[in-house]
Amino acid sequence: MMTDPSMVFSTDPRHGLVARSGWEQEEARTVLRDLGWEWTEELHALVPPDDVPEVDAGLQAVEELHLHGHRTGYAVGPYGTMRLTLDRAEQVFTSVTARESAATEPGRALAEPRSTYGDAAALEWAETTTISSEHPAF
Repeated sequence: MMTDPSMVFSTDPRHGLVARSGWEQEEARTVLRDLGWEWTEELHALVPPDDVPEVDAGLQAVEELHLHGHRTGYAVGPYGTMRLTLDRAEQVFTSVTARESAATEPGRALAEPRSTYGDAAALEWAETTTISSEHPAF
């Protein structure tokens, strides 16, 4: 697990992908604001712009944060934060958003990930009506 990242990404059941940081990480928050992320007071987090798919917004954010020398992480439930490198970011964001889509629309299959960024391997999700609450092993 990673200690003290500059920006931590996670998901909110009602808002999808969100980004949080400590109060001292103003520069990291500025990087996201420049990319169109907006502060949402009720979540105490930044949310990606509505006109960009979450996967693409997350990947762009991780890439820009790394270019500016910030460390990023992804919240893994109560277990802490895993290090989020650009190489792993697409896999993490794609699987998380696909899982959320399946959770909001049980019984519907997802033929391919929502990302148009980079060359991610296509994920094929079987049609199912049961949703697991377990966190995936990344």
